[in-house]
Amino acid sequence: MVQETEGDAFEVRPSLRQDLTFAYASDEFTRKGLAFGEGEFRTLGIALPDGTYTNLGLLLSDQCPPTVKAAQFADDARNTFMSREEYAGSVLKQLADAYAFMERCNRFRTTFEGLERTDYYDVPPVAMREALVNSVAHREYALSGPTLVSVMPGGMEIVSPGGLPLGIEEADLDAHISIPRNKMLANVLFRLELIEAYGTGIGRIRASYDGSDVSPQIRLTPNTFTVLLPNRNAPLGAGDQAGDDGNSIAGNRLLAVLHDGARTRSEVQKALGVSQTTAIRMLGELIKRGLVQKRGAGRSTVYELTA
Repeated sequence: MVQETEGDAFEVRPSLRQDLTFAYASDEFTRKGLAFGEGEFRTLGIALPDGTYTNLGLLLSDQCPPTVKAAQFADDARNTFMSREEYAGSVLKQLADAYAFMERCNRFRTTFEGLERTDYYDVPPVAMREALVNSVAHREYALSGPTLVSVMPGGMEIVSPGGLPLGIEEADLDAHISIPRNKMLANVLFRLELIEAYGTGIGRIRASYDGSDVSPQIRLTPNTFTVLLPNRNAPLGAGDQAGDDGNSIAGNRLLAVLHDGARTRSEVQKALGVSQTTAIRMLGELIKRGLVQKRGAGRSTVYELTA
């Protein structure tokens, strides 16, 4: 079992590798007008009093072992790659590289009101930034494996190793509680102004989708933390590969929800992480196809698979 007590946190342990360089991190501190010498190494926890580098130092160094893998897919089923990249080096460099990749993939729809132009991005840049920074700040670095960034027509997904930190439950995510797994790394990111305020990331992500037909989703397992940022400009089923029966991936997700029994509209909405309008539209499409039937009326209305 991975130890998560403060005295045995991964970032505070001495690094097994000591031949570390900090070219990228040094440039970032200098760019922000911050000192980055031996005194700061000890203050920030990059090195112990005897000069031994810690695992925090390893993560900030140019030799950082964990990586970020990014991929863009032509379909939501992720059958066809459009591009693949892997980012190494300091976690600060990986963060910048991965965000640049997401920016390149983030299209926008342009609208005009008079002479004023508005670019409505597929994924809110605030959500992209917060989700990516959180994945770097709070992942469990004692677990091997890369952080995964996937871009599909239906949205973007970030999967980081490690579930919730000890002492946090899923219901706490909306309470602005901040118990970072990597406290010293979070402090470095805060000093570099990559974290604006502790405990506000999830709220910023969700707030950035206010007024949209879709909403971000968080999926948790004991060893992974996944954030799905849906494409606000994509029509239902965009990018899905149709099967022989004409069902889209989006439709199949809904069918999977109904497989375990009848559900109300609000239950469907919560399970899929979509707005009321989108849930109604999805249910209506499957009813038209004869795959789902509606039973009851008013608040007692439920939807179930057609027998």
